Amino acid sequence: MGGITGCLALADGAGPDLEWVGRAAMRIAHRGPDDEGFFADPDLALGFRRLSVIDPSPAGHQPMHSADGRYVMVFDGEIYNYLELAQRLAARGVQLRSGSSSEVLLEMYAWLGKDVVRQLRGMYAFAIWDRRARELFCARDPFGIKPFFYALTPGGHRPRSGPQLRFASERKALAGPGEVTAIDPDALRRYLSFQYVPAPATLVPPARSLPPGHVLIARPGGRVDVFRYWRPELRPARSPSSSSPEKILAAMRDSVAVHLRSDVPVGAFLSGGVDSATLCALAAESCPGLLTVTVGFEREGYSEIDDAMATATALGVKSVPYVISPEEFIGSLPRIVWHLDDPMADAAAVPLWFAAREARKHVKVVLSGEGADELFGGYGVYYQPGVVRAGKALPGWGRSTISRVASELPTGAKGKGLLNRTSTPLNRRYIGNAYVYRADQARLLVRHGNGSEFDVTDPVYRQAAEAGLDDVATMQLIDINTWLPGDILVKADRMAMAHGLELRTPFLDREVLAVAARLARVEKTAAGTTKFALREAVGALLPQAAAERAKLGFPVPLGPWLRGGMYGFAEHVVRTAQTGQWLNQGAALDILRRFRAEDPEVTWRQVWLLVIFSLWHQIYVEGVYDPIALGWSAGPGGLGGVVPPGTGGSAGYGGPGDPPASGGSAGHGGPGSPPVSGGSAGYGGPGSPPVSGGSAGHGGPGSPSVSRGGLGGIVPPGQAEAPPGQAAAPPGERSSQ
Repeated sequence: MGGITGCLALADGAGPDLEWVGRAAMRIAHRGPDDEGFFADPDLALGFRRLSVIDPSPAGHQPMHSADGRYVMVFDGEIYNYLELAQRLAARGVQLRSGSSSEVLLEMYAWLGKDVVRQLRGMYAFAIWDRRARELFCARDPFGIKPFFYALTPGGHRPRSGPQLRFASERKALAGPGEVTAIDPDALRRYLSFQYVPAPATLVPPARSLPPGHVLIARPGGRVDVFRYWRPELRPARSPSSSSPEKILAAMRDSVAVHLRSDVPVGAFLSGGVDSATLCALAAESCPGLLTVTVGFEREGYSEIDDAMATATALGVKSVPYVISPEEFIGSLPRIVWHLDDPMADAAAVPLWFAAREARKHVKVVLSGEGADELFGGYGVYYQPGVVRAGKALPGWGRSTISRVASELPTGAKGKGLLNRTSTPLNRRYIGNAYVYRADQARLLVRHGNGSEFDVTDPVYRQAAEAGLDDVATMQLIDINTWLPGDILVKADRMAMAHGLELRTPFLDREVLAVAARLARVEKTAAGTTKFALREAVGALLPQAAAERAKLGFPVPLGPWLRGGMYGFAEHVVRTAQTGQWLNQGAALDILRRFRAEDPEVTWRQVWLLVIFSLWHQIYVEGVYDPIALGWSAGPGGLGGVVPPGTGGSAGYGGPGDPPASGGSAGHGGPGSPPVSGGSAGYGGPGSPPVSGGSAGHGGPGSPSVSRGGLGGIVPPGQAEAPPGQAAAPPGERSSQ
């Protein structure tokens, strides 16, 4: 795994921007400290930074070429069923040249084409270039564990420049510090509600995030198409089953087993709760010397270190604790915000950054419990008292009366929250695990933009209604589609990869989902607890305290800190950041003052969102922080002397038969590569005709598009049903960029 970058020239004969690909690869060098590689031909350039995990030998080098030379791939992630897929390839007579899961993925694509995504069990973001058909195929895994960003740009000032599709593992590769000149006001408006920017938007146009379970297809001279190939589906049973715990345990044991496949040391994050304890207990069955890492704070009530150490002792695994000081927290914050790309105000990102740093001193891979709460019903908000559920049956005047009574109660009054939940429909009070600023509050802060938080969640609520889901399953579906990929997995990927650490999530596995999707409501929230069936399944493996302990989840004492010594820092950042073009700074500073005065209407989360956005603005818009000078990012000459293509050195060795990049590149294509003339539209390999001329734009009149039946198994909307559990995209889910 590692970091990927690429540039496709969308205008025939224009050529990719090799210099940008090299620069982008340097910006994400932290994702892959072990190796780098580049590929270029007249239409496409690819870059890769490698974190060597499975077959760390040179045979796993990327960009990787298929055995027949037709396909070239860059791939970030892991395919956990690669051994089983390799057996299928061997049965077809395919001789693999390495033990790499990357080669298995590439040769599976050479066999199955675009339908390969339905065969994969793992986390992935990859780009595969078909040198014969001149087609680029990119895909992101169903849950969104691995990131993929892209942008359609007008090109640069190079000769024969034209429209380009640029893509990378991190958004900073598309627009780094000091390069952001515009902000999407609708995305900023949604950030204030969600505490992150929901996909596919980013805060920085024209950069976009490829959503989970989507593919992107592009050709020179054609348009860029995005299709959804998978969406999560929940089908809860009406009543509990006595076999549920057994099925859960079997699925989790199998998932942990395949997630342990590695040629480098594997450890785990361990807190005091049931999720991480489950993974550690199952992993220790085959790895008795498993090393675990936990972090916490000195303040009472904000550390799980003691509980985690007790669990580690009971399970017989090693434990490495680390206590984070307030000074370290503040000192690391700018770097963490830079790593996160867009502002993301989940304070738990900070302890996760420290946990990853400590883990990387000992191991290269960790197991982590992300996804357990979403799949098994672990959030306290999922518990809906009977009176709240009964509120759905009330007539409009009844809900209005309850709402009026609630509004007259002071903030914090007992029963006020219950009355609000009873009088407000679920689809207007639940947008995910965090709902920080409501629409009227956000309008006072954001100068422009009309985006609504409900634009993001309404399509998921419609899916839930069509499936007849109960309120718990509906909230789970909302979180799986929004909170999980937008918050939980963003901080998991960026904080781990900031240290060159691979983070694996055994709960987010297709086989585990197949079991969790069928759990009845009472198997999730019952007996005064959450994740009831999961606790039943693993209770015999864990110390009783770990099996029963309520969720904390990297708690951070920001509330007390912001009311104390950290307030000065927060006020200074919000006051000095030059955010006036986007944010009403007077209103923002008033929120901070009200918080310090202990106004019950203002929460620490509302303050923290403003602090993080202001700090992000200083980094990415104002350029106050220089990542290269501060040692956050690699710069020219900082990658062991390897000079990327287009920056004054070799354009990279593309492998046998590869042509050199057009436009006077100094690179060479390897043995047997024919020269490419300045006006060539592309070379598809020996015997392949040049790509014929087409539209110089993308998506305009005369541009070729994907024809019916031409997606190799990725079925366009309305054409056919997908396999069970992988619903075909509903109408309207194909988008042309």
